[in-house]
Amino acid sequence: MKKIGILYVGIGEYIRFWDGFYKSCEQYFCTDCDKHYYVVTDQQLELPERVTVIPQADLGWPGNTSFRFLFFLRAKEQLKHYDYLIMLNGNTRFKEPVTVDEVFPGKEDGGLVALTWKTKEENPDDFPFERRAESAAFVPYGTKQLYVQGGFHGGFAADYLEALEECHRLTMADFNRGIIAVNHDESVINKYMQGKKFKLLDSTYGRPSQRDKQHTAKIVFQRKEDILGRSWLRHYKSRKHTNTWLRKLLRRLGLVSD
Repeated sequence: MKKIGILYVGIGEYIRFWDGFYKSCEQYFCTDCDKHYYVVTDQQLELPERVTVIPQADLGWPGNTSFRFLFFLRAKEQLKHYDYLIMLNGNTRFKEPVTVDEVFPGKEDGGLVALTWKTKEENPDDFPFERRAESAAFVPYGTKQLYVQGGFHGGFAADYLEALEECHRLTMADFNRGIIAVNHDESVINKYMQGKKFKLLDSTYGRPSQRDKQHTAKIVFQRKEDILGRSWLRHYKSRKHTNTWLRKLLRRLGLVSD
């Protein structure tokens, strides 16, 4: 039986997505596998035995997303014993059965898997890669690679842990220069994937729920406004970021000293 480690962030109000995520994942996702969940949270929760909590204080926006690579690496010694690892956004909902062979890479695919909403008919120069040359997540115009979403990626355990290590390094390179990549962790994973061979899933395996008008997606991303509220979400993401704020954030993580 294959072993899958499922990585999840539910800090602050975002933990409100957890119950729906967990129930749908248990019902539909790789049901013939041994699944274990690693939940990054600041909450005190009563959770099933197959859930491990990675404690993390609320860093706000965009700290909770930008540093998710680091959060997961804190469980590296446990995670390396799985066959596969997968990171799923908090607002993920499974609607139909999804098997291992559908979503995880084979040897012919390379060691990683990611999700795209884009198509080959679209111009990659229009995709929202980080275009600032001073950022470690910089992707120049002219790339032919499709843009991948930040809410679904994974692969063989060893390959994915290597990706987490490098993505954390890229994140730190930017933060130490006072830069936040344009789409945070999503920009970083797109940088990492440049030139690599990986399994690329289409939006059948992850589509915003409001765009699933034909109800053909097996996995959807629930509208955050529907759970968290539009005004709360707007206020949460309105923080102004300064170098002083970045320095304080890194200090809270123990990544820099006074």
